[in-house]
Amino acid sequence: MVSDAEEVYFEQPPYRPPSESRSLLIRATRGCPWHRCAFCQMYNDTRFEVRTVEEVERDIEAMRRVADTVQEFAQKNGFADRLEHVALHFGVLWIHDDGVKTAFIGDSNSIVMRTEDLAHILEFLRRTFPTIERVTSYGRAHTVLRKSPDDLRRLREAGLSRLHLGLETGDDELLSYINKGVTAAQMTEAGKRVVASGISLSEYVILGLGGKERWEQHVDGTAAVLNAVNPDFIRVRTLMVINGTPLAEKQARGEFTLQTPEGVLKETRRLIEKLEVGSEFVSDHVSNYLNLSGKLPEDRERLLQAVDAVLATPPDARERLLTPENLRHS
Repeated sequence: MVSDAEEVYFEQPPYRPPSESRSLLIRATRGCPWHRCAFCQMYNDTRFEVRTVEEVERDIEAMRRVADTVQEFAQKNGFADRLEHVALHFGVLWIHDDGVKTAFIGDSNSIVMRTEDLAHILEFLRRTFPTIERVTSYGRAHTVLRKSPDDLRRLREAGLSRLHLGLETGDDELLSYINKGVTAAQMTEAGKRVVASGISLSEYVILGLGGKERWEQHVDGTAAVLNAVNPDFIRVRTLMVINGTPLAEKQARGEFTLQTPEGVLKETRRLIEKLEVGSEFVSDHVSNYLNLSGKLPEDRERLLQAVDAVLATPPDARERLLTPENLRHS
């Protein structure tokens, strides 16, 4: 069984959201069509390419063969009721006892594909894996704005369940500073279009992106955009300045001062306070200082109390609490 699976070749995206850790990973594009954000180096070594529908469908067929091989092995060896355990044993993370449930389409902005091409891939995926319940992808606000409402509805009807958009910040000065290529107004409009299409929307925010100098305007502008959009999910990340990025160069020149852990916690608190949404607030990334999750507005006080409990800790103890070693286990 293992040798059979190893002979099957298919491409997978190198990055995916933490929430897609057990998803079938499908590569429809390679790299990022923008790739100019000052904080990012994810696709430095990857030239942007749109794969053909035929290429992607061959990959999906190859994944189906792997799933069938795992299932046949489980049945022949008396493990039919423990399919997920068999799959995990062979390093196949995306098969559960009741089949393949979720899929993620990468790389960074696969909705840049022609709408009909992506729709065909989505429909083929759902025919090939009829047990799939959720299909998600990364998207860029600028790309969303190039899609008509009919385009977005077509993708939803074809099977796109959720889009993950990188808001990062809702402050125009910072959006320009990090070379995001869009304005806060465009971020707002793109988010509203996704919501109106019926596709679930997950917006990403980078805590600390304003540094020590502009953290308040960062939070306030971000809250304003999120309040106007009211996405299904708000997922926060903490800025990690990567060597070789334009932001690292700005930091080296003294133009940007990295926010402290305490400052990031204060940003988190201010953001939660200012949000007037019906969204799931999620802190599910290894970069974050606290593992927070709750529904707004119902869980606002609980989330604020969790942040306050850490802020109230004496500085020495707080520093030990917020070490990278602890963060990895949060």
